[in-house]
Amino acid sequence: MSLNKTPRRCVIADDLRASRLLLEKWLTECGYVCELTVNGEQAWNAIVRQKPDLVVTDIEMPGSSGLDLLCTIRKHASKEIRSIPVIVISSLIDSEIRKVVEEMGGTIFLPKPLDRDSTQRMTKNLTEVVSDLSDKEIQGISPTLRRLYRGIKNLEL
Repeated sequence: MSLNKTPRRCVIADDLRASRLLLEKWLTECGYVCELTVNGEQAWNAIVRQKPDLVVTDIEMPGSSGLDLLCTIRKHASKEIRSIPVIVISSLIDSEIRKVVEEMGGTIFLPKPLDRDSTQRMTKNLTEVVSDLSDKEIQGISPTLRRLYRGIKNLEL
């Protein structure tokens, strides 16, 4: 039995209702309580209202984009906000997209259309890494170090 007092919380930002609902279903199956938003601005408001354990954001949305949101998170004064894992999703076809997302501090990039199994596997791996690091009392770890740690841990499997 899990001793988790509060469920993990995820903010999902995607302007496509079907994508939001699909991600909500898959992440709920992974143990997250999800808050759905339609753009980066709404997602940011949800983040500052109650810090989530995970953010999933599409890149291309009206108003404030997912890259705007990612930048706002990574430049925030609070280490707690800056260290939130961010999964960036997109249907944009661009050979540089992974590089841009990585350079901006995205934790994981997933291309659309999303696949249930790989999305859940990446989310669970990310959750395990963050839990492992928390268990070892490593706080405020950077997204880059978290990504490197996850890569090493996956090689061990």
